[in-house]
Amino acid sequence: MGSHQVQAATKVYRDLLKAVKKHIGNEEYKKHFSEHITQEFRMNCQLSDPSLVTKKIKLANDYTFLLNSVHHHKVSSMDYGVIVFLQRSSR
Repeated sequence: MGSHQVQAATKVYRDLLKAVKKHIGNEEYKKHFSEHITQEFRMNCQLSDPSLVTKKIKLANDYTFLLNSVHHHKVSSMDYGVIVFLQRSSR
């Protein structure tokens, strides 16, 4: 892995763990999510094929984006539901 790929992998690893901690939680019974991520990154740290490394980094980045997007959508939907409820109750 080149130094650019190492930096990209480190960043996406940190971002993914932050997203899991923020949106899924870090309670003991949910720990298997972060353990799986750590295991996957450790298992793939010795990859030498640059295109495969790029694909793995993109996949991890996509999962991070998915977690953040689902959370944002959930919050937006709840906010919209509260607004609709308040509008209906004020009539």
